Amino acid sequence: MQLRTSVESIVATVDRITSRFRTRNPQELCTALGIDIVEMDLRRKLKAFYFYQSRISTIVMDENVIELFRPILLAHELGHYCLHREIAMMRGFQELEVLEKRDTDPLELEANLFAAELLIRDEQVTDLLNEYTFFETASILNVPAALLDFKFAILQKCKGYKLSALGIAESDFLKEDLGAYDSRNDLADSSC
Repeated sequence: MQLRTSVESIVATVDRITSRFRTRNPQELCTALGIDIVEMDLRRKLKAFYFYQSRISTIVMDENVIELFRPILLAHELGHYCLHREIAMMRGFQELEVLEKRDTDPLELEANLFAAELLIRDEQVTDLLNEYTFFETASILNVPAALLDFKFAILQKCKGYKLSALGIAESDFLKEDLGAYDSRNDLADSSC
């Protein structure tokens, strides 16, 4: 799958916004960037989506998603805002069923890379991997294993780390349940 935005450019974008606003918290970044976050009952058909209409950027989040999973979804949708806003401006608001058909879209892969870079610090991964396995590390970080695999790809391709991605990172992994709607705290095991 061909990326529109290079991995290096995605990392630079994350570095730029986190330096500017001095936070890696997706909620705080959305507030600082003027992105509206709206919660509504999406009936578990879609966890979240980003759209731009009438000069207003909005992330809509399913109110049924558990608190632990929200930063992951916000970071992913923030990736769309930072990397794909011009596409959202051109396409306008689309029906939800159209938005759900993005599973093989490189834009989803880019938003996942953005989320992995934003939410998972390099040092966290390398420190934890000295003592724990890949899946234990994902569990400790409270992220799906697929998101950690995206981080591995970034560390390997852009930052010279000698890590091998497991190849479990699919662009549409967020469509899976991943424990987003129940009270389980272990997101890492849900993607195995």
